[in-house]
This record gives sequence, C-alpha cells and structure tokens, in this order.
Amino acid sequence: MKKILFALLALSLIACTKVEPEKLPEPEAADYTGTVTVMFQGEPFDNEGINVNFTPSEDGKTAEITIYKIRFVPQMPVTIDVTIPKINLQSTSEGIILSCEEVIPLAMGGEYPRYKVTELKGKVAGKELTFSLNFGDYPTSFKGQAD
Repeated sequence: MKKILFALLALSLIACTKVEPEKLPEPEAADYTGTVTVMFQGEPFDNEGINVNFTPSEDGKTAEITIYKIRFVPQMPVTIDVTIPKINLQSTSEGIILSCEEVIPLAMGGEYPRYKVTELKGKVAGKELTFSLNFGDYPTSFKGQAD
C-alpha cells in the first residue's frame, strides 16, 4: 500500500511540474561590420570593412537593413548607401531568420528599381549577421559581427 501511495505522490509531483516554453530570441537593432561580396563578371568583388545597420520594426515582424558606402563593381567611382526595406523576420531557436522574395531598395534619395532585391535569405545569430541576395543581376552576400 505504501508503494502505491509513494508512486501516486511521485506522479502528482511530476504532473504539477511546469514546463517552460523555449524562449526565442527577439530582434534587436544593431550595427555590424564585415565584408560584402558582389559577384561581378563571374568573379567575387569584396568590399571589406563595410558597416551595416539592422533595424527591426516595433512589432518585430519585419526589418530593414542599410548597407553603408558600398560599391557594386570595381569601376564604380563613388560609394552609396542602400536600404533594403520590408525584410520578413522569424524567431527560431537558432536565431532570427531573414527573408524577402522581392523589394525595391532605397538609394540616393529614392527607390532604386534598377537593382531590385530578390531572394534575400539570412540570419542573425548571436553577434553575427549573414545574408545573401541579388541586387538586380548581381549576387551579393554579407557576413559581419556586431560592433
């Protein structure tokens, strides 16, 4: 009889144990420094020491990324700042997943449809931001660390 009572007591304690749901990371604004690589004429063109700002929306469902002082090709005489709006965010146990099928980037004071962003995929994990996308016909990627 004692064994049955102890077994019931143990089961009731287990049943009362609260299982905490896994806490997923929340997107936070941050500045990153890293390398932007643009594929140009079949060769990678690296822009090192590039600053990138990641700014999530208030509800944490979308974000925008601004890439500062970027050149898309070696012959480009000036650098420009480019903002990619409307990036979808999803929190997972591995980090914040970034995605966007298609959006018009902002540069030089307005929309820049010539370099439409397509197939953006990326992740914020810890202090690292990585993403890849196409700027028009130019496959582009970034990998950097939070400042």
